[in-house]
Amino acid sequence: MTKQIGQLIPITTRSGQQRAITSKAATRGITGFSAKHIYHLINENKFPAPIKIGRASLWRLSDINSWLDSHNTTNSGEV
Repeated sequence: MTKQIGQLIPITTRSGQQRAITSKAATRGITGFSAKHIYHLINENKFPAPIKIGRASLWRLSDINSWLDSHNTTNSGEV
């Protein structure tokens, strides 16, 4: 059984592009960071800031994936 870590929300922009945004819970699950640590990184400009929709903080999945790619610590020489 797969554990659901949050919600991915599909949206369509005004220009008709399809995007996916994530909730805070999903962002925490994807990164493994606490909400406090995520906001600490945002304040230091080391993590993408959320977009605000009403009172909700939501992240573009593409921003999180780009951040993860830029912080990939996997070394191809390690076993």
